[in-house]
Amino acid sequence: MKTTLLSILVLTLISCDATTKEFIGSSWVVSELTDNDTKFSVTNDVILTIKSATEFTLKLDKNNCFGTYSIVGNGNIQLSNLGCTEMCCDSEFSMAVTRALYKVSKIKFDKEYATLSGDTVKIKFKKYEMVATKVGMENNDKIFVKEKKVPTKETTDIVLITTPIDNQGTTASVPKGESITLYKSPCKGNCEEFTMIMYADGTVYYTGRFNAAVQGKHVVKLTADKSASIFKQFEEANFMNFQDKYDDERIMDIQNTDLTYKGKKINIRYQPNAPESLKELLAKVEERAIEVLKYLKKK
Repeated sequence: MKTTLLSILVLTLISCDATTKEFIGSSWVVSELTDNDTKFSVTNDVILTIKSATEFTLKLDKNNCFGTYSIVGNGNIQLSNLGCTEMCCDSEFSMAVTRALYKVSKIKFDKEYATLSGDTVKIKFKKYEMVATKVGMENNDKIFVKEKKVPTKETTDIVLITTPIDNQGTTASVPKGESITLYKSPCKGNCEEFTMIMYADGTVYYTGRFNAAVQGKHVVKLTADKSASIFKQFEEANFMNFQDKYDDERIMDIQNTDLTYKGKKINIRYQPNAPESLKELLAKVEERAIEVLKYLKKK
């Protein structure tokens, strides 16, 4: 399991008084999160542990973050050398907590609750009693040099498809008209890498690669009505006017998604930063992709 070093902003977390001693060695689970007037549903435990007077950890649902801190004034603390493991893929709630930490500037602390807040964020923690024993923390706390995994080249030459599936009379001939291409990249974890090229008549060309449950090249024919309606939505949403990329570089390793229509490719690595109309288009395309994968997995 690889990790990466990140630089993080100066945050204000805890006050330098007698209660700080009680804070050290304790663990706290996020019970509420509000960011920019948006209240997030708590979907999993995100646990902050103050390991010592200089070290802390943050346990997400998949990954662990850890770093050092030093109190630099009354009520201020400098947080640095934050490292996070890079398993795929944390929940939106976990990622929202890590984003919110960048904006924290104050704390209200007592024996059972701690609230970190800033101008636009509020993270409320409840005292957490560790039930399980710590196993393997020595290995998890090590920081490794990030090693990039290079995706394989996207294969869009559908003439190369050699194993078409004859579903509802499908042939390997290329349909006329525009196509929509969905590409999912590999990641540090078990993300499936694949490409799907979809046509309005319901024809879908699939290529499965790294970690894909279905490997190789296949052709599937879906019902045409739903497929055609997706193309209409792409036109109505003015797909060509979207930005080329939607990302948040502070977020740990997550799967890249490329959506291509009429020669325009949009990289959507971090979906919350994409406009709602684009997220709706992606959801429709992914819905069709799920249908294709379900069919292929039965073969």
